[in-house]
Amino acid sequence: MITALRALEPHELQDFTEEVKSEVILRVKEKIPHLESSLAVAELTVALHYVLNTPEDVLIWDVGHQGYIHKAITGRMKSLNHQRTPGGISGFLKRDESPFDFFGAGHASTSISALAGVCMADAIKKHKRHRIAVVGDGSLTGGQTFEALNHLGTIDTDALVILNDNDGSIDQTIGVLHNYQNYQSYFKSLGWEYHRCEEGNDVTILVAQLQQALTLGGKRVIHVKTTRPDLSPPKSYKPGTTFQWWAAEEMGLILAANPEIQILSSAMFAGSGFAPLRVKHPQQLHDTGINEPHTVTAAAGIAAAGGKAWVHIYSTFLQRAMDQVIHDIALQELPVIFLVDRAGFVGSDGPTHHGVFDLGFLLDIPNVTVWNPMDGSELQAMLRKASEIQPELRGPLFIRYPKARTSCDSPVDFMEYRFLKKGHSNTLLLSSGVLSSFAKEEAMDHAHLGQVKPLPADVKRMLGQYQTIVILEESMGTGGLSGAVAMEIAHSDLDIKLVVRKINDVFTEHGSRHELLKATGLLP
Repeated sequence: MITALRALEPHELQDFTEEVKSEVILRVKEKIPHLESSLAVAELTVALHYVLNTPEDVLIWDVGHQGYIHKAITGRMKSLNHQRTPGGISGFLKRDESPFDFFGAGHASTSISALAGVCMADAIKKHKRHRIAVVGDGSLTGGQTFEALNHLGTIDTDALVILNDNDGSIDQTIGVLHNYQNYQSYFKSLGWEYHRCEEGNDVTILVAQLQQALTLGGKRVIHVKTTRPDLSPPKSYKPGTTFQWWAAEEMGLILAANPEIQILSSAMFAGSGFAPLRVKHPQQLHDTGINEPHTVTAAAGIAAAGGKAWVHIYSTFLQRAMDQVIHDIALQELPVIFLVDRAGFVGSDGPTHHGVFDLGFLLDIPNVTVWNPMDGSELQAMLRKASEIQPELRGPLFIRYPKARTSCDSPVDFMEYRFLKKGHSNTLLLSSGVLSSFAKEEAMDHAHLGQVKPLPADVKRMLGQYQTIVILEESMGTGGLSGAVAMEIAHSDLDIKLVVRKINDVFTEHGSRHELLKATGLLP
C-alpha cells in the first residue's frame, strides 16, 4: 500500500485516506478509544508516509494508540482483524512486527527521547535521513518529553517533532501548558522553531507543511490540531462485575467518611472506574497528568505534611516511579497507600502492559507492606482496613488487584492469611490474589495469603508442618512470593521441598487473561 500511496498526486490523497479509514473501521472491533486516536491522525499518518521514505527515514510514534492507520498502510491491513489475539499483531508499535515500526511504543512520553538517540547515532555515522517523532498533547504532560526537548535542543541536528493535539488522551489533558495554549513560548524557550497547523485533518495542507519543514531543516515543531471522532458508547460501569467496580464503590464510602484523604492518579481515573468519584469528590481526586514520578513524590509530600495520600496507578506504570517509591516514600517511612490496578496479566494489551514485575521488586524494598485480594469482598475489606491503619503505617502499603471479573458476596474482615482447605496432607499450596479462587488441588492443603509482605508470623511457623510447599504466583522473576518463602525456609533451616509455579522468564504476548493464565500453567 505504501508504493501505491507514493504514486498518488496530492489531490488524490484525501480519497485514499477516506478509503483506508473506512476499511480500518470495518476491521477493528475492540479498543475503540485507540481506534478513535488512530482515526484522528489518519491524514497525518498518510501525509507522513507520503513525504518520507519510510522505513529508511525514521518515524517514531509515542504510546502507539495512534498506530492503526500506520499499520494498515504498511502492510498490516488484513492483520488488524486479529490484532490483540493470540498469534495476531500487537495493538501497539512493535519493532519485530514490521521494519516500519522503528521504535516500540506502549507507554507515553518516550518518542522524543528516542528521536534524540537517533540523531546522536546518525551524527557518528554521518547518516543523512529525515527523523520525525510524533507526540500527543497528553503525552507532553510527561516530564520525559521536557528532558528530551531540553537535551536535543543543545544538539546541532535536523529533527522534526509533530505535536498531535486533540485535547485529550484516555482522560482529558491537564496542566497550564495545555490550558493556556502557550506551546509556542514553551518550545521556543527550549531552542525549537515552532509552527502551528490548525487544519490537522486536511492531508493536502499537512503534506505542504511537512515538505516545507523538512526542506528548511533544523529543530522544528509542528503543532497539529486534530479532531478525534467519537465512536465509543457512553462509559458504563456495570455494577458488581470487576475488581475495579468494587474498589470504586468502597472508595466512595471511604472518601465520604474521610474528607482528608486525597487520591492522586497519573491520568488513569477513567480506565479504573474511578471517574464517577471525581464528580462526587472533586477536591479529593487529583489527575496529575502522565507523570508517574511526580505523582508518587507529590503523594510523599502530602504524607510528609501530615495529610493522607493515596495513589491510584496501574502496575505497568508503577515501574516508571520505582525510584520515588524507594527514595521518597519507603526510605522516609511515609504512610502512602497505593491502589495497584491491573496487577498480573492484563490480556490483549500485551507485554507493554502486563503487571507482572511489581510483586518482584516491591517485596525487595524495606518498610513495604503488600496485600493481594482474592475477590471483591476481600478487596473492600483491605480498603477499609487501609483507611483505618494509615496513620500507624511506617512506609507504603500496596493493594494489588487484577483487571478481572469478581464477586463480592458479603462483607468480610481483613485477614493476613486463611486456609481454604485443610486436612491431613503433607503438601501445602500457597497462593495469593485471585489465583487463590481458581486453584483446585484436591490432594493438598491450601492457604491463601492476603498479605505477602511481610509474611505473616503464623505462615512462617506453618511452613515447618509440611514436607512440600507449592507456590502459585502470577508474577515473574526469582523474587516475589516464592523468593520470600524460599528465604524463610533457608533462614529457618527447614527440610522442605519447594515447588514454584509462576510466569516464565519471557515477555508474555497478548491474549485474554484466561488464555494467558492457562498457557503459563497458572490455571488447570
